[in-house]
Amino acid sequence: MTRAFLAEPVPRGVLDRVLDRARRVPSAGNSQGYDFVVLEGPQTARYWDVTLPGERRENFRWQGLLTAPVVITVWADPQAYLRRYSRPDKINTGLGEGLDAWATPYWLVDGSFAAMALQFAAIDEGLGVLFFGIFEHAEAVANALGVPNDRVPVGAVALGWPDPDTEEAGRSANNERRPLEGATDSVIHRGGW
Repeated sequence: MTRAFLAEPVPRGVLDRVLDRARRVPSAGNSQGYDFVVLEGPQTARYWDVTLPGERRENFRWQGLLTAPVVITVWADPQAYLRRYSRPDKINTGLGEGLDAWATPYWLVDGSFAAMALQFAAIDEGLGVLFFGIFEHAEAVANALGVPNDRVPVGAVALGWPDPDTEEAGRSANNERRPLEGATDSVIHRGGW
């Protein structure tokens, strides 16, 4: 994860390739219930002005994050799943009847897939990325960016060219990864837990 960026713009062709790959992730019923709001250059101030006002900004630990030339907010569209699962080929699932019919909110799963694909695509282009939550600022960010009120925030991704001179690892960077297998706290449980 990159927390210090050069202010150098990301060429439109590079950014478009990243966004195109991100929109191609699998989604439940091919509902494609995610949207990206892309802010470039001076437009990124619209995000930071809402989430990190001036009085908090000067003491912000990650000053290099604020120079990211691109900030992309990712939004899930729950209604896209109701529309899709109300169509004849999916109606028997009952998932088109209401959002409470979904034990797992696939709009958030698929939106998260899109955010992850966006990050991988950016890394493949040589860019640095940082995913972060919108948290308590979701409504204000949505209003500032004109996002329809039926969308649900997935998060935001800063991207751009990493600044190797000022990059500093986050506090959690040195936490050890859980072992793959063979220990009580392993990630993999073959054949059962």
